[in-house]
Amino acid sequence: MKKIKILIVDDQHIVCEGLNTILHFEEDFEVVGVCHNGQEALDFFEQNIPDIVLMDARMPVMNGIVATGEITRLFLDTKVLILTTFNEDMLIIEGLQNGAKGFLLKDMQPEKLCKIIRVVHDGGVCLHPDVAQKVLSKISDKDRKAAVEHLPENDISQLTNREKEVFGLIGRGFSNIEISSALFIVEGTVKNHVSNLLAKIGARDRTQLALLAQKIHDLR
Repeated sequence: MKKIKILIVDDQHIVCEGLNTILHFEEDFEVVGVCHNGQEALDFFEQNIPDIVLMDARMPVMNGIVATGEITRLFLDTKVLILTTFNEDMLIIEGLQNGAKGFLLKDMQPEKLCKIIRVVHDGGVCLHPDVAQKVLSKISDKDRKAAVEHLPENDISQLTNREKEVFGLIGRGFSNIEISSALFIVEGTVKNHVSNLLAKIGARDRTQLALLAQKIHDLR
């Protein structure tokens, strides 16, 4: 079995130890390193390139948002998940802009954490519904309307009923596996629908799909 290589980056040693312990018991995970700021993480990449980085948002020397931007720019195959709390709204927005594939709440249950790591490793994006609402709350109603109005008119109307269902669930933060279960379709079919949505809507990635679905829902 090829293991998912994970790098933990957090300036709180107790958090690192806790994450390391949780991940150690998963057979398909391998913690390849622990760093305590963004610069240490970038230095680590000179020796070992992980598949997933669990990145704290606030750290000394170099914070996790800046480090995320550098990692996603230089190492295209590595995916970054940012560790956050609900009082870091603007950092969440900056993290998305810098290429983060999702956000993990520091009080998240271990089984949920492991599930999200696997989803993101397989190409998914985790945008917790509450986190999405936090992001959208920082965008004015005028800006949200403009974001939707600037889309070609047929981008949404041309979706099939099933694609609209998948689109809505993505906006609620569902992973492919969860969508598969909710709609009683196989995961491969969900992936095809997501690919079609990206092409038809013109979104860059799943994160944009999720935010757009949230915006459209709020404007109704």
